[in-house]
Amino acid sequence: MTHIILCRVKDYDPFLVRPALSGAFRLLNVISRFQPGENILLKPNLLSAVSPERAVTPHPVVFAALAEALAGLDLKLSYGDSPAISQPAAAARMAGLTEVADRMGIAQADFSTSTSVRFNQGVHFKEAPIANGVLAADGLVNLCKLKTHALTGMTGAVKNLFGIIVGPRKAQLHVQYPDLQSFAHMLSDLNREFPPRLTVMDAIVAMEGNGPMNGTPRSCGWLIIGFDPVAIDAVGAVIMGYDPDDLVVLKTAQRAGLGLADPGTIRITLFDAETGETTGQGSLKDYSSQLTMPDFVRPAVSRSLMTLATKVAGPLIKRHIMERPAIRPDVCTRCGQCVKACPVDPKVLSQKQPDAVPAYRYDRCIRCYCCQEICPVGSIIVESAWPGRLVSGSLRTKG
Repeated sequence: MTHIILCRVKDYDPFLVRPALSGAFRLLNVISRFQPGENILLKPNLLSAVSPERAVTPHPVVFAALAEALAGLDLKLSYGDSPAISQPAAAARMAGLTEVADRMGIAQADFSTSTSVRFNQGVHFKEAPIANGVLAADGLVNLCKLKTHALTGMTGAVKNLFGIIVGPRKAQLHVQYPDLQSFAHMLSDLNREFPPRLTVMDAIVAMEGNGPMNGTPRSCGWLIIGFDPVAIDAVGAVIMGYDPDDLVVLKTAQRAGLGLADPGTIRITLFDAETGETTGQGSLKDYSSQLTMPDFVRPAVSRSLMTLATKVAGPLIKRHIMERPAIRPDVCTRCGQCVKACPVDPKVLSQKQPDAVPAYRYDRCIRCYCCQEICPVGSIIVESAWPGRLVSGSLRTKG
C-alpha cells in the first residue's frame, strides 16, 4: 500500500495550513526523501495570470507553508511553471506567489528557456524541451490544485508535470497525441522521467464545473500530501465523485508503474490541523463514501465517443455526436485568444473580422480543449450537439 495524508483544513488560515504540513511531514518522514543542501524546485500549477480567489492556482498560503517546511530541511529552493498563455513572472505575481518568494528569498526558476531532453525511460514520449529551471534542480516538489478538466475529467498531480515543458510545444503535443489515451501515455512518460520527490494537492478550495480556469471555486477542506502522485490524484478523484478506474490518465499511470490508483491499495491517514491529532486510518476504499462530495459538478465529456471518433468514424462523429467546445456569444469579448491557442494546422477556429465571434470547424477539432482552457472570460463551454445528446442518453440507458 501507498500512504497518503489527508489534512482537514477548513480555510487558508496560515495557523492551520502550517501545522497541517508539519504534521504530514512528520507522519510521512519527509526528511528521509531529501539531503541537506539540495536544490529543490517547487512546481506550482500556474495556468495563467489570475488571482488566487479564482481557485485556478495553489493558494499563496499553501505555497508559503510548504516552502517554510522544506526550508526547514536545509534545502535551497526555487519555484516556477510554464503557463499556457501568460509569462511565468506575470502568472506568479498574480497568483500571489512572487510576494511570498521574495520575502523568503526563493528564486524564480528559468521557465522561459529550455533544453531538448531525450527521455531515457520514455515508452511513447521520447523527447521534449524541458525548462532549464527544472534541469538545474536536483529534484522537484509537485504543488498542484484539485480542478475539473474538460479533456481529462480532473487535473491534479500527474497533469501538473505538463508545465515543465516550455512554450508552444505543449500545444503541439495535443496534436501529436490527439486522443485521451495517447495523451495519458505522454503524461506517464513525462512523470516517469521527472518523478516528484513529494506531492502536495491544494483541495482546501477546489474547482468544479467549467475547469481548469473558468470553473466555480468549491470549498472541500483538504490538503492532500504524499509521495505517490497517482494515489493523490485518486484521492482527489474520489472527492469529486469519480471512480479512479474511470479516469484514463490515472489508469494509464498506474499501469505504467508510476503509483497506485486503486482505492483498495491506498492507505490514508486523516489528520486534523486544528487539534494536531490523527482522526482516522484505513484504505481510501473504506473512506470513499465519507470523502465524496455527491453534488460536485464534474465536466461531462464522453470518453468512449472521443476515442471512437479519433480511431474509427472520424469527421462524422466529431461533427455531429461528440461533446465539443462552444462559444457563448453574449460572454465572448472577441479577444481572439482561442484562435491563437488552437494547435491544429489549419486552425479549427477562425475570426474573419476583429469584432466577430470566432467560428469552429468541428470536423478538424481534436477536442484538446486548449481554447476552453485559456479563454480569459469563460465564454467557451463544453456541450453536445443534439444527435450526441440522443446517443449519450441511449448509451446511459443501456448501461
